[in-house]
Amino acid sequence: MNPAIPNTPSPDAPVNPNIPALGGQVTQLPTQVTVQPVPAGHPYAQHILPVDLEPSYTVLVDPKVPDAPEGQWWPPRALDADWLLEDPTHLPDILHVHFGFEHYSPLQLRRLVEVLRQAGSALVITVHDLENPHLTEQKAHLDRLQVLVPAADEVLTLTEGAAQEIQRRWGRHATVVPHPHVLPLEQLPVAPSTGRRRAATPEDEGHDDGQSGFPFTLTAGARRQAPTSGDTVTIGVHAKDLRANVDPISVMDGLQATRDLLKAQGIEATVRFDVHRGVQRRGMLEILQKEAAARDIQVWEHNRLSDDELAADLLNLDVSVLPYGFGTHSGWVELCRDLGVPVVVNDVGFVAEQAAAPTPGAPADAVSPIGVFTTADPQSMAAAIDRLLDQRGRIHPATREARAEQREQIAAVHDEVYNRALAVARSRAAAR
Repeated sequence: MNPAIPNTPSPDAPVNPNIPALGGQVTQLPTQVTVQPVPAGHPYAQHILPVDLEPSYTVLVDPKVPDAPEGQWWPPRALDADWLLEDPTHLPDILHVHFGFEHYSPLQLRRLVEVLRQAGSALVITVHDLENPHLTEQKAHLDRLQVLVPAADEVLTLTEGAAQEIQRRWGRHATVVPHPHVLPLEQLPVAPSTGRRRAATPEDEGHDDGQSGFPFTLTAGARRQAPTSGDTVTIGVHAKDLRANVDPISVMDGLQATRDLLKAQGIEATVRFDVHRGVQRRGMLEILQKEAAARDIQVWEHNRLSDDELAADLLNLDVSVLPYGFGTHSGWVELCRDLGVPVVVNDVGFVAEQAAAPTPGAPADAVSPIGVFTTADPQSMAAAIDRLLDQRGRIHPATREARAEQREQIAAVHDEVYNRALAVARSRAAAR
């Protein structure tokens, strides 16, 4: 049974008398429309903007969070109704929510909707996560979505499957846009060219903690050939900070099945779990360390890597494994697509649909770098990794030109979405 949808303000609902008026009815919009992404500094929000031209709207930066270090956008003040009412300049024409709404209760989000509607502002939401990967209990996340999705003037998401689920749950049409590039465009290879220099490992650089910079170069058309008998491959399992949706123990049998399958071909596999120092679940880390020791698996604890360090580290793996227990979409698989690094992920949410998309700029005979397995079937992981290794020569990184073209298309879709949302908001304000 679908959970009930809460009563969100309807377009003709009376204005909350406790909210002060903001200059009367909004009958026309400013010449330059303002869009407040939440969060504005997130790579996703930045990578849906046009590449070469200024957008047709003004993108606002994340409001500074009191007493927080520079660059910290959470909790996002742009979702705080009281902050929006402090100054008319705080109110954007369009509020576009991506992440961060877990910092506010459903009641606070309802008031946010009221404030936006009284001001004649539009609300847009991109549903990245139908399940919040940071939460074990999902009810609070769903309660917040049940405020924002029905109240939004426009809804977006990343896959058709997610759009169908949004339609089923809330009766809302969601515009589908593919996940844009994660790696900065200037770091993507320019096609055509040949060869790729692998990044230096921590040991090559004389560091064992993974904290130094890793120079790396990507070149389109590069190929690393399939391993053969006598080779050793490195499999990296990325458990990061052991957030709620990461289940490292669930992939242990699949990793063993992979080792056995490769060993039968004369190929050795070194398996390494990556975890950040200061994990969210210390008890899970202790279980992981014990299980890993029993299976001759390394556990690499390190500080959080910079973006460049992470990209360089991935380039030194033969396969990246994502041990997700639940989820909806994945930015990590898109980073691996950008890099041309094989990655396998548990079949959660709509990641399989996301994985099926072709790599932008890859040649016609290329194969996807993304494989999908199920933790209930250890052999499915072994088969997925074996396939990617066998087809390694047909896995290519995305190209700069193709990702830039895709980004322009994504930006154009957002232009259309913003125009529609603004038209609805204007009509609603004029009818008051």
